[in-house]
Amino acid sequence: MKKYFYILTLFILSISACKKDEPVGGTAVQDLSGEWWVQIDGTGDYYGISTYNTADNSSSQMWLNLTNFWGNSNNTVFGKVNVNLDSKTFTGQKIVNGGTYAGGLTFTVTNGKITPNGAVGPSSKAVTDAITLDVEFSDDPGTVYHLKGYHRTKFVGDDH
Repeated sequence: MKKYFYILTLFILSISACKKDEPVGGTAVQDLSGEWWVQIDGTGDYYGISTYNTADNSSSQMWLNLTNFWGNSNNTVFGKVNVNLDSKTFTGQKIVNGGTYAGGLTFTVTNGKITPNGAVGPSSKAVTDAITLDVEFSDDPGTVYHLKGYHRTKFVGDDH
């Protein structure tokens, strides 16, 4: 009888040990975060960019990584943009590059917007979020790149 009591006690303890007191959740900017495939003016080559939360899980800023759009993985280009969670928009003026590109590069982002279910994967036809943004780099003043694309679906045919 003692044997069954010990087994039952261990079983109950193992179940209660698995219970977590904290709920599992996302980040403050999870609706704006992810990997994106964008094109200039919606045509031509695709470039991978990403958006993600800051270390302090801010609800008013997120990181925007433009390294792959920039075209040289040895010179990273990324910075914090201001976000509005309600309208799913993001902007930033003269953002200081947090990456390795030399020369004090800054960039400006305007008209950044995430549209839920606003795009489809080109191969899979899976419904996904759309992204649009305009970006201008300080080393090429006056040239504004109009980027538009879709949230990565993770279907092989939709990756570029």
